[in-house]
Amino acid sequence: MENLNFNDDAVIDPKDAEIAELREQLENANRRADMRGEQLDQFGKAIMGVIGDSVLAVAESVAGDTVENALNDFDISNYECEIGDMIDERLPEGLDDESRADDLTKAITEILPTLNLSLSVD
Repeated sequence: MENLNFNDDAVIDPKDAEIAELREQLENANRRADMRGEQLDQFGKAIMGVIGDSVLAVAESVAGDTVENALNDFDISNYECEIGDMIDERLPEGLDDESRADDLTKAITEILPTLNLSLSVD
Protein backbone atom coordinates (compact mmCIF):
# COMPACT_ATOMS: atom_id res chain seq x y z
CA MET A 1 0.00 0.00 0.00
CA GLU A 2 1.42 3.12 -1.18
CA ASN A 3 0.98 6.35 0.71
CA LEU A 4 -0.46 8.71 -1.85
CA ASN A 5 -0.20 11.65 0.52
CA PHE A 6 3.62 11.31 0.84
CA ASN A 7 5.37 14.49 -0.31
CA ASP A 8 8.76 13.62 -1.82
CA ASP A 9 9.79 17.26 -2.11
CA ALA A 10 9.30 17.80 1.60
CA VAL A 11 11.93 15.13 2.36
CA ILE A 12 14.36 15.71 -0.53
CA ASP A 13 14.47 19.50 -0.56
CA PRO A 14 15.67 19.92 3.06
CA LYS A 15 18.40 17.31 2.50
CA ASP A 16 19.52 19.03 -0.73
CA ALA A 17 19.70 22.35 1.09
CA GLU A 18 21.67 20.76 3.93
CA ILE A 19 24.11 19.13 1.45
CA ALA A 20 24.56 22.44 -0.38
CA GLU A 21 25.22 24.22 2.93
CA LEU A 22 27.77 21.56 3.96
CA ARG A 23 29.52 21.86 0.59
CA GLU A 24 29.71 25.62 1.03
CA GLN A 25 31.16 25.18 4.53
CA LEU A 26 33.73 22.75 3.12
CA GLU A 27 34.74 25.23 0.41
CA ASN A 28 35.09 27.99 3.00
CA ALA A 29 37.19 25.73 5.22
CA ASN A 30 39.41 24.81 2.28
CA ARG A 31 39.88 28.49 1.37
CA ARG A 32 40.80 29.32 4.98
CA ALA A 33 43.27 26.42 5.04
CA ASP A 34 44.83 27.59 1.76
CA MET A 35 45.07 31.14 3.09
CA ARG A 36 46.72 29.91 6.30
CA GLY A 37 49.18 27.89 4.24
CA GLU A 38 50.07 30.93 2.17
CA GLN A 39 50.48 33.01 5.33
CA LEU A 40 52.73 30.35 6.81
CA ASP A 41 54.84 30.33 3.64
CA GLN A 42 55.12 34.12 3.75
CA PHE A 43 56.04 33.99 7.43
CA GLY A 44 58.70 31.36 6.72
CA LYS A 45 60.16 33.49 3.93
CA ALA A 46 60.20 36.54 6.20
CA ILE A 47 61.96 34.59 8.96
CA MET A 48 64.53 33.22 6.53
CA GLY A 49 65.04 36.71 5.15
CA VAL A 50 65.88 37.92 8.64
CA ILE A 51 68.02 35.01 9.85
CA GLY A 52 69.04 33.40 6.55
CA ASP A 53 72.40 35.15 6.28
CA SER A 54 73.25 34.31 9.88
CA VAL A 55 72.33 30.67 9.39
CA LEU A 56 74.41 30.52 6.21
CA ALA A 57 77.39 32.13 7.95
CA VAL A 58 77.18 29.67 10.86
CA ALA A 59 76.88 26.70 8.48
CA GLU A 60 79.88 27.86 6.45
CA SER A 61 81.89 28.40 9.63
CA VAL A 62 81.08 24.94 10.96
CA ALA A 63 81.89 23.34 7.60
CA GLY A 64 85.16 25.26 7.38
CA ASP A 65 86.16 24.27 10.92
CA THR A 66 85.32 20.63 10.21
CA VAL A 67 87.44 20.60 7.05
CA GLU A 68 90.30 22.38 8.77
CA ASN A 69 90.23 19.92 11.69
CA ALA A 70 90.14 16.98 9.31
CA LEU A 71 93.13 18.33 7.39
CA ASN A 72 95.04 19.01 10.61
CA ASP A 73 94.35 15.49 11.86
CA PHE A 74 95.30 13.87 8.53
CA ASP A 75 98.64 12.09 8.46
CA ILE A 76 99.49 10.47 5.15
CA SER A 77 101.93 8.09 6.80
CA ASN A 78 98.93 6.37 8.38
CA TYR A 79 97.96 5.27 4.88
CA GLU A 80 101.44 4.28 3.65
CA CYS A 81 100.60 0.59 3.33
CA GLU A 82 97.35 1.25 1.47
CA ILE A 83 99.08 3.65 -0.93
CA GLY A 84 101.86 1.15 -1.54
CA ASP A 85 99.28 -1.56 -2.24
CA MET A 86 97.46 0.68 -4.74
CA ILE A 87 100.71 1.42 -6.56
CA ASP A 88 101.72 -2.23 -6.58
CA GLU A 89 98.34 -3.21 -8.06
CA ARG A 90 98.99 -0.97 -11.05
CA LEU A 91 102.52 -2.18 -11.74
CA PRO A 92 103.31 -5.39 -13.64
CA GLU A 93 103.72 -8.41 -11.40
CA GLY A 94 106.97 -10.29 -10.96
CA LEU A 95 109.30 -7.32 -11.29
CA ASP A 96 111.81 -6.38 -8.66
CA ASP A 97 112.78 -2.81 -7.82
CA GLU A 98 115.72 -2.85 -10.25
CA SER A 99 113.52 -4.04 -13.14
CA ARG A 100 110.94 -1.39 -12.34
CA ALA A 101 113.65 1.29 -12.34
CA ASP A 102 114.87 0.03 -15.73
CA ASP A 103 111.32 0.15 -17.12
CA LEU A 104 110.89 3.69 -15.82
CA THR A 105 114.20 4.77 -17.35
CA LYS A 106 113.19 3.31 -20.72
CA ALA A 107 109.82 5.06 -20.60
CA ILE A 108 111.44 8.39 -19.78
CA THR A 109 114.02 8.06 -22.58
CA GLU A 110 111.21 7.30 -25.05
CA ILE A 111 109.30 10.41 -24.01
CA LEU A 112 112.22 12.86 -23.87
CA PRO A 113 112.82 13.17 -27.67
CA THR A 114 109.20 14.22 -28.23
CA LEU A 115 109.11 16.59 -25.28
CA ASN A 116 108.88 20.30 -26.07
CA LEU A 117 109.98 22.64 -23.33
CA SER A 118 109.83 26.39 -23.28
CA LEU A 119 111.31 28.61 -20.67
CA SER A 120 110.66 32.25 -20.15
CA VAL A 121 112.21 34.53 -17.61
CA ASP A 122 110.23 37.55 -16.59
